Amino acid sequence: MNALLNDLRNATEFYRCVEASRRAGESVSETGTQRDADDWLRWAALALGDELRRQHDAGEDGAA
Repeated sequence: MNALLNDLRNATEFYRCVEASRRAGESVSETGTQRDADDWLRWAALALGDELRRQHDAGEDGAA
């Protein structure tokens, strides 16, 4: 789970950096960086969601 959280954290940080660069007028779309940031953030969130759902369905959510 920690690896998935770290991946989402890193993807979010990368996405924010790309957005800041875009707002500053740098061309991030020509290099594909914007798409990479979008894709990474989306897939990191989906992977974490899938794992949370899997744990919940397996009764591993820690609820007592």
